[in-house]
Amino acid sequence: MKRTIGLIWLFAVLLVLVACGTLAPVQEQPETPADAPEEILQELLTRDYIVGYLWYCDGLPDGGEMTEDEYLPVSPEGGYPTLESLQTLLERTYPDELVRTLMDAQDMQGRPRFVEREGVLYKSSRPVFSRYYWDYDADSVVIESESSTELVFTVEMQNLHTGERVPLSRTAVNTAAGWRLSEVGITAAEQGLEEQSSEETRAVAERFTAALVANDPQTIAACAGEAPETYQNWKGMTITEASITDTLEEYDGYGRYRVHMVTQNAFGVFAVGEEDYLLIVQQEQGQETPVVCYYEPEEKIAYNYSQERKDAACEMTMLFLQSQGGVRFSSTFWMDRAAVTDFALTMLYAENEGAMAFSAEEVAAAAQKYLGLIGFAPDESYRGEEGYLLAGRAAYSLPHLLVWPSYGDGSGRILVKAEIYSDHLNVQNCQGYLFAYYPNGDGTLRLASIT
Repeated sequence: MKRTIGLIWLFAVLLVLVACGTLAPVQEQPETPADAPEEILQELLTRDYIVGYLWYCDGLPDGGEMTEDEYLPVSPEGGYPTLESLQTLLERTYPDELVRTLMDAQDMQGRPRFVEREGVLYKSSRPVFSRYYWDYDADSVVIESESSTELVFTVEMQNLHTGERVPLSRTAVNTAAGWRLSEVGITAAEQGLEEQSSEETRAVAERFTAALVANDPQTIAACAGEAPETYQNWKGMTITEASITDTLEEYDGYGRYRVHMVTQNAFGVFAVGEEDYLLIVQQEQGQETPVVCYYEPEEKIAYNYSQERKDAACEMTMLFLQSQGGVRFSSTFWMDRAAVTDFALTMLYAENEGAMAFSAEEVAAAAQKYLGLIGFAPDESYRGEEGYLLAGRAAYSLPHLLVWPSYGDGSGRILVKAEIYSDHLNVQNCQGYLFAYYPNGDGTLRLASIT
């Protein structure tokens, strides 16, 4: 028989915590036998919420300066000043195996999420965050089944950014230490959302490939998020096969697929014959549903759509285009002083994450290193009280940019070809740029020209 649990106490606690902006630790009390599942779940879900806040939403407050290896000391005022206090919270909430997994959590660089040094708890400044922040709906908890060893219940979690509600089936197991939740709620909610969204992503990919075979330009345009008439000149193409043969990656609003396509006639848009293509579908800003944002032969994948991103020349090219837009020059000597200052600061920001301002000497050194300009004097409009810094500005929007892998021209230069299109399928109104770089001898590059 189903029984609805009233979580008024839990809801009140969460409201107070959110209002205060911090989470106080749950009072450590000895485990006591409890026959009422309501009380068990209230305690477990409250601690589960706090774990989600601390591990996935960076809830531990800072308590000092960042260390050289980019760890931040944790303020004792957060209520969890040691690794032992964090582990105790976990041990009272989850089984031992999950406790070990959470205590071994890593940051974006594969290092420990939390460390303790000389009695002080530190947290990584590069944690792996949840993309959303979740809360429980206190009125939605319903017990589905209960026994002496297991409680199965449903609870609705609400995405505090979007308002979306995701119903979850949760389980509490009876261990030697007492009742414990079998998973962390915030990650379970993320997984539920991703499963739902991946179905939508997959549907777009399948609809697009079917439209290629059916020669339906209007559906092709809709799948790419373009106006209905965008690909009307494709009418009459003959594509006898376009089928998804492999799912390379698929999750919340993003999918990478291998498509085998057989083309008889495509007016030069697609090569005649059989070929494998890389199809990428993703949720983009301003789009209500995922759209096809890339469809190119797998043998020739643009650098910015590849998964191996280790080309210094391509990285500089993308930084330049995002900060300066489409400019051309035969020599950096002809660049505007403000543009040089802006790009020098952009490169300094990229290589000094966390730094906010730089001296005139540092800007001049960056201009020489990355642009080959000796004795450069920065533009004074970039100077603030603490040094030269980039004012808040939006990067140039380049939604249909293709940057191709760099190559040498035989004379010591490294070249990068960049193309900008007006449509997601990269066939219309191309603007082309050729970036030329010279190696500095220390692994870095300096930009010489853009033609």
